Amino acid sequence: MSNDVADGTPVEEPKELPLPSLALIGALARAMEEHQEVVIKPRKDAPKVPLVEGFLKERRKDLVVDVDGVEVGYYKVSTTRDRFEVADRSAFDAYAEGKGEIDIVITAKPAFEKAALKHATVSQETGTVFDRRTGEEIPGVKFVPGGQPTGNVTWTWKKRNGEPVGKDVLLRAYRGGRLDELLKETPELLPTRQPGASDE
Repeated sequence: MSNDVADGTPVEEPKELPLPSLALIGALARAMEEHQEVVIKPRKDAPKVPLVEGFLKERRKDLVVDVDGVEVGYYKVSTTRDRFEVADRSAFDAYAEGKGEIDIVITAKPAFEKAALKHATVSQETGTVFDRRTGEEIPGVKFVPGGQPTGNVTWTWKKRNGEPVGKDVLLRAYRGGRLDELLKETPELLPTRQPGASDE
């Protein structure tokens, strides 16, 4: 122990754990990490496929999750954005060459291609792609509409003033046993089945 300089009150020095204890804690941490990977992660990822399938069938992008009517967060299906891409390389390269934007290897300069796609627009009547700056048709480029699922699903906690209050709502319900009936179908998620759980 050491004495506090200001008032002479004894202050406990933090104990440095011996290596065997550190190693034991490390092993426990690894066991818990493996438990998370093997048991918990599949449950966390389980909504992904049905959410994407639901989007394809019903165009439903979001799913709000609540506990007893209190929102805890929401899933969102990630979708692609509208974009333009080169569909006919030779036609586009000829267009770039006519603009003096061609490399020695006879391919459009990347900066020119990027700019051409950035400023491209499409005629809704004819489907022709042209440069919105000049009104000139851009050969070899097609419009690819967005809105298709990317295969990814994001999760966002309900927040208030920047704080993830939804997580607190969910964990209180979890620890209070309000989800036990639901979790009978997934007993590995019950609080008493978690590594280090107590009967308190």
